Amino acid sequence: MILGYVSYHMSDKNLALLLGLMAGLVGLIAMVRLVSGAFTGGLSVFAWVVTLLAMVPWVGYVAARARHGSLDRRSGLIVAVLSAVGLAVVWFFVLGAVIALACSLAAFAVIWVKDWPPRRPAGEDRFVRIEELTVDDRD
Repeated sequence: MILGYVSYHMSDKNLALLLGLMAGLVGLIAMVRLVSGAFTGGLSVFAWVVTLLAMVPWVGYVAARARHGSLDRRSGLIVAVLSAVGLAVVWFFVLGAVIALACSLAAFAVIWVKDWPPRRPAGEDRFVRIEELTVDDRD
């Protein structure tokens, strides 16, 4: 259902923001799960602070980059599927946190590539000789 909505309304910047938030939150959840595996009694306050200081800007950056970019339907579906897979595996497998971090990074890579500026047409490039630069064009 969500995938159908994503594929139909991909021109909406708010939906792109939502997809970026989802990809970033998968990374945040995976990192918290990964760090919490290192502590027996749960995360200490210091571990929470360090993890959140590292990952909350990541969530914001991914969301802002997605909103600024130009995601099309196909890339929006890829981001949604990667985020859903990451969210599912983070809870069910021993290496789920690592796989979820990889899914979050892959979703960000799709968002980042779609934020690149468009290519200039190849016919516009024109080489200019030095003599042409010194000629006065007031004719």
